[in-house]
Amino acid sequence: MKISSLICEYNPFHNGHRYMLDTMRRNGSDYIIACMSGNFTQRGDFAVFDKYSRTKTALQNGIDLVIELPVTYACATAEKFAFGGVYLLNALGCVDTIAFGSECGKISSLEKTADLLCSDALSDKIRYYLSLGQTFAKARENAVSEISQSSADLLRSPNNILAVEYLKALRRMSAPISPETVRRVGSAHDSLTVSESIASATLIRRMMNESNPDFQNYIPKTEMSPIHQLSRLENALLYRLRMMSREDFSHLPDISEGLENRLFSAVRSACSVSEMLSLAKTKRYPLSRLRRIVLYAFLGITQADSDILPPYIKILGFNQNGKTILRTLRNTAKLPVVMRFSDVKKLSPDARRLYALETRCDDIYALSGESPEPCGKNLTANPIII
Repeated sequence: MKISSLICEYNPFHNGHRYMLDTMRRNGSDYIIACMSGNFTQRGDFAVFDKYSRTKTALQNGIDLVIELPVTYACATAEKFAFGGVYLLNALGCVDTIAFGSECGKISSLEKTADLLCSDALSDKIRYYLSLGQTFAKARENAVSEISQSSADLLRSPNNILAVEYLKALRRMSAPISPETVRRVGSAHDSLTVSESIASATLIRRMMNESNPDFQNYIPKTEMSPIHQLSRLENALLYRLRMMSREDFSHLPDISEGLENRLFSAVRSACSVSEMLSLAKTKRYPLSRLRRIVLYAFLGITQADSDILPPYIKILGFNQNGKTILRTLRNTAKLPVVMRFSDVKKLSPDARRLYALETRCDDIYALSGESPEPCGKNLTANPIII
């Protein structure tokens, strides 16, 4: 039987995601495992629906088993996000393939670009463009264009970029998992228009924030859960940032070249998060990087936390097919499987530390809904079963 997998956020799950799962089934997937971000996303934001609501929707629409990507990887760079997901899928020990969307839809082109990015020849060229004050993404694109214009063109599209990072992670781990790509259809990533009855997650979230009920036309018909927004906690976020010293900022992930000083100064002058980001932003430090760093600060995630490899497999939910996979994991899993909080007591100190961090972060997330929720859901919630 073919066990396929994917790495996702489902923020929220929409018609484009359903198209991908249907395509995977047509391509022979008997079981599909999703490694899904928890309550936080790679954009440096809170997920619009909590992880258990999104798990239930995923299970109702074609996923058989959902495992959680830890917060330290879920709100990281594309490279780290991809590495954490592939690491966990490889640790399951039973996954045959990993599927991912891409704008190009050609696995050979993506693999060519991944090979190029892993080559030693590229490193010096990237360093040169970085010395000119370019962002890493722009420096890499310019360096690649000197060797292969087709690969440089490919790296201008966000799903292609993430697909290449998945391939790099597979190579880095020598994981025995075959990659497959599904060409993205419908509206483009971050597009604010609808195409082929598919709206981007960006447009859907904007509709939600504007209380436009039309967003329901582009997601599965499902029981609606409370919408969460980081903006509801803006004063709390600013309070946290104002209490931090320069040294505190220096211990955050993705801090380099004195960026802690720029952030510290911006925080002291700004009266809103958007103003603070605007003051800190430069060509070298794009908003996407700054938003992630601000989220790290708010959640109390340090570089030391970020350095911990995923130490366990947290099960968020499963269906009847998922039960079959769970039985397989008893013999194949290379990491402890966590179903309930009682399983955490058997983990290593580093693993318990990461679980405690995840719990603390979820407790902060619980304040961002339409009304505050109590602490402790990460300690008491059982996997979703359908």
